[in-house]
Amino acid sequence: MVVDDRGQESQRPLPAAPAERHLPAAPAERHLPSALFPDRAENGLSSLLGPDSLHTSFQRIIDLQTGAIVGYEAVVGGPADSSFADPAALASAARAMGMTPDLDAARWNGALAAAAREDKPREVPLFIAVDPDSLTDLPDLHDQDAGGAVLQFDETALIRRPAHLMRVVAEVRRLGWAIAVDHVGVRPESLALLPLLEPDVVKLDRTLLATRPNRFTARVVNAVAAQVERTGAIVMAEGITDEASALAARAMGARVGEGPLYGSTTSLSGDSPVGSPLEFGTARARGATPLSTPYNLAAGGLDVRRASKRLLIEISKNLESMATDSRQTALMMGAFQHIRHFTALTGRRWELMAQNAALVGALAENMGTEPAPKIRGAGLPASDSLREEWDVVVLSPHFSAVLAARDLGDGGPDMDRRFDYVLSHDPTLTIECARSLVARLPPERSGS
Repeated sequence: MVVDDRGQESQRPLPAAPAERHLPAAPAERHLPSALFPDRAENGLSSLLGPDSLHTSFQRIIDLQTGAIVGYEAVVGGPADSSFADPAALASAARAMGMTPDLDAARWNGALAAAAREDKPREVPLFIAVDPDSLTDLPDLHDQDAGGAVLQFDETALIRRPAHLMRVVAEVRRLGWAIAVDHVGVRPESLALLPLLEPDVVKLDRTLLATRPNRFTARVVNAVAAQVERTGAIVMAEGITDEASALAARAMGARVGEGPLYGSTTSLSGDSPVGSPLEFGTARARGATPLSTPYNLAAGGLDVRRASKRLLIEISKNLESMATDSRQTALMMGAFQHIRHFTALTGRRWELMAQNAALVGALAENMGTEPAPKIRGAGLPASDSLREEWDVVVLSPHFSAVLAARDLGDGGPDMDRRFDYVLSHDPTLTIECARSLVARLPPERSGS
């Protein structure tokens, strides 16, 4: 938990970000087909709570500049006369019982059935939240029209399982689905990891509107602004309760918003939404993982220098210190050729960085999955040309650097070995190099 720049109130632990948000309007009943989740034709939650107990409604998404309805977000609540009528309470209970896939199935099927039945215009986006583990049967998505749909992942999934989520997002993007990351601004780690996904929509958590602005608020606003400037992502604010919070959302960079002020509807044909001038779609290659190595990515367009290992060690330490000294939460990845080069001293330095970093990873021949506490590792197979490289990647919202070096194969003393290398602070190149290394990490297991 980051407490040094939030102010006095931040000393209390942050609440866990809920997967759903409470909506003011009572949702109506929906019959839930099982086209997307055929193995869940008998939804476990429906069986537990009773027939026709799950209700789908649609929270309005408003253009904060024009006041027009430009989209919807699907939410699911339980029986109206129960504590599970609140979508957040239902989501919490589903997680506790291991039934999140059932809830996701209800949300997906209810949303897509309503969109098809009521002939929702393609230019009006429909946001559908889902846990990455619910999308393991990706062929089901091939049969769905992705036009106007936005898949929404919680920032917690990005923080806990970045390598896994990066793979999931790459696959669903190839099918044409746009991507949103929800609850951004609850935990600082997500600010450094957003570039791994390149979301089409960044959703600011409601706590940013509900609390007095502080230094952490400024960190979030600055980081999101940098992401938007680089990628053109749309910023959405959630939890807008009145005109004052709508103005605050716009001040934080949000173009669209949702919340009690705008309410929800049980019918997509009951409103008169307008086609938004904003582009909620995605480019299928956006956020793609480069099938290359950092050196190959960097050497193609930049000057290549030659130096001994002695100099490269000092450059690496300098990059490490810049990441450690920064008040920003950073991503740090390294390729070390062979595990013998990941010495005990190096391990201690990287372990120290991992205490406050969003993600620290190390790759090398014979490297284990956790070479030091809080460091994610991966062994490199003989066929991977990354084994010939020494790479260091540092990425944070306002600092980026990559050292990419290729071993020339010299014999003799280790410190005299020569490398061709590239040193760059270009954000786009650094992000590509980071993705190429993160993609080599084993996907994190569910619950990690």
